[in-house]
Amino acid sequence: MLGHRKGLKKLMLWLLRIIEKLFMLATVLHRKYRLAIVNRLTGNNPNVSIPKGGRTQQLLLEAMFLVMGKVAKMDGCVINQEIEYASSIMQLMGLNCHEKKLAIDFFEKGKQKDTDVFFSVSSLVRVIGKKSELADSFIKIQCRHAFVKGGLRLKEKILLRNVAEILGFQKAYFLDICAELSGYRETSNRNLRNFPNDAYRVLQLEPDVEDGEIRRAYLLMMMRYHPDKLICENLTEESLKQAQEKSVAIRSAYETVCGHRNIRV
Repeated sequence: MLGHRKGLKKLMLWLLRIIEKLFMLATVLHRKYRLAIVNRLTGNNPNVSIPKGGRTQQLLLEAMFLVMGKVAKMDGCVINQEIEYASSIMQLMGLNCHEKKLAIDFFEKGKQKDTDVFFSVSSLVRVIGKKSELADSFIKIQCRHAFVKGGLRLKEKILLRNVAEILGFQKAYFLDICAELSGYRETSNRNLRNFPNDAYRVLQLEPDVEDGEIRRAYLLMMMRYHPDKLICENLTEESLKQAQEKSVAIRSAYETVCGHRNIRV
């Protein structure tokens, strides 16, 4: 029995060494990918071509959008601006259609209470390195995302501070990032303090309207502007495009108001 346990222990140690070597190999092989993705995410060269990143690319995709989803949902309400920011990061990362779908799936998974984002970040840091340029870009992106609603709540701050620690950054550095974003926070506070007001205007409603009127207004406006309803009117391609954009704005406004009021969409 004792010999069997020793054998299992040796096998586990051997497997761990193999895994470590694979991570080290990935670090060497995907150096070009890491350099290219950093140039994109920092804005130094947003149009640089991105080579295949293999395991590094997969881990970055997973960790990036799991954490985003977790942060977005921590206050119970995901707003359109957070989704737009996540979409802009997908664009910067040069994701194809399949990868965008994966990113959205990870974002949704991150919103779930039982999702462990720290394991994903720990796996990522093993291939990109602690305090690396990519690690720095990662935590800054997550902090900017957290500030989209105009401020950093305590739960979000604790989560991101722990993420920063896993990435190799001390608490002081994390607080410096937050301080750098304070100007953005003040601007966002002015613009988003009453963020549903714009949504009410899109739906042509007053903020004190009864809950029952919200869905009615939404359905009436969708009947007016949904492109499928307008095809038979022989509109120009440009007019149909504008109608599509209008219908997207209506849907987004409706979801924003419902989220703010805790109404089921």
